[in-house]
Amino acid sequence: MLVVPDVICNAGGVTVSYFEWVQDFSSFFWDEDEINVRLDRIMMNALNHIWDTADKHKITLRTATYAVACERILTARQERGLYP
Repeated sequence: MLVVPDVICNAGGVTVSYFEWVQDFSSFFWDEDEINVRLDRIMMNALNHIWDTADKHKITLRTATYAVACERILTARQERGLYP
């Protein structure tokens, strides 16, 4: 049985909320089709990265999701530094 981590299942709504914030902030609006295309691309890239990580390390999708999240945090800290 395949269990998709809840953070991936819930990420679509959070991502669309971010799109709404960007649109409001920039006074630039996308139609529903454009939002769906952007959302699909982001979600598929995220799931593929998690799937590949799980396959590479022979771990569950849940553990792979956590590993990818930690990896992204460490990368951001290296690139941006630690904010006070």
